[in-house]
Amino acid sequence: MAQQSVPVTDVWLATPDAARQFDPSRLSREDQARWAGLHTARRRLDWASSRALLGAVPVAGSQASSLSHSHGFAALARAPRDVAVGVDVEWLAPRDFLSMARTAYSPAEADELESLDAEVLPGRFYESWTLKEAFAKALRMPLADALGQCRFALPDRAATAVLPTRRHWRATVFAPRPQLRLAVAFVADTRDALAAAPATMEWPPRHAADWPIVRRLSGGGGAGAVTC
Repeated sequence: MAQQSVPVTDVWLATPDAARQFDPSRLSREDQARWAGLHTARRRLDWASSRALLGAVPVAGSQASSLSHSHGFAALARAPRDVAVGVDVEWLAPRDFLSMARTAYSPAEADELESLDAEVLPGRFYESWTLKEAFAKALRMPLADALGQCRFALPDRAATAVLPTRRHWRATVFAPRPQLRLAVAFVADTRDALAAAPATMEWPPRHAADWPIVRRLSGGGGAGAVTC
């Protein structure tokens, strides 16, 4: 009897060039209606890149997956079905970071961001935001709840995390481009299920990628967060 392959754990990044390989005629009727309802060039670019990536890197029935897009880039994370996964990719666009943090983050997180120098603030804000959104997807939480309940203290040397789960988890924040942050989070019932680090890939063309790592975190199962 042939041995079944183990579902892969990986993270893919599609560049804006992926949108050129998007073919709306191959969409389902439902997705064609959604495509027709997108009226801004940015939303159409994001949607085209993400759907082209799904076409190039299909998700098997034995896998869990998560999808995100920003400024023409798209991210796809895949894992075995018994591992919950969430991914978020964000372009470091200028925002009123402190006002957003005071509104949506915990007071301690907002205080930490307010203490940062102006040149450090954007990267640190998006590091936290992508982690929160990735865990919102992995934990199947509304984003508004995750922004307040998934809390991270992210000083340069050591980090702490408070998450609304007792399951085991691990997360990594990458900087695939200087102006891009990508966070992927995995949650499982056992630590062993999270043993394999995800492969990092880009397309088009398809190739392995070695992105700079901004932060690694792991915890759960009654233990605090550990930074690597």
